Amino acid sequence: MKTQARRNLLLALAFLAGCAASRVQWVPPALAQTDTGIQRWDYYCMQPQWGPGESRLEAINAQLKAAGLQGWELVTDGEVAYCFKRPLR
Repeated sequence: MKTQARRNLLLALAFLAGCAASRVQWVPPALAQTDTGIQRWDYYCMQPQWGPGESRLEAINAQLKAAGLQGWELVTDGEVAYCFKRPLR
């Protein structure tokens, strides 16, 4: 019985030493769900509008500049619509 107790004590000490030597990083559950390491994007699409007597090119240019000033990056060529993306906040 003494040998069995000594063996169990050595196993317990080896287990505790292994636990102490390992480096475990604890991440709070709230952060674990939001920080996936994957970049997420917000998208916005628009069809440019211009009025009578207004230059189509100038109107489109002004609308594209306005979107760029808000942090949007153009990702389509505008055949049907202009679509933008920016990092999700």
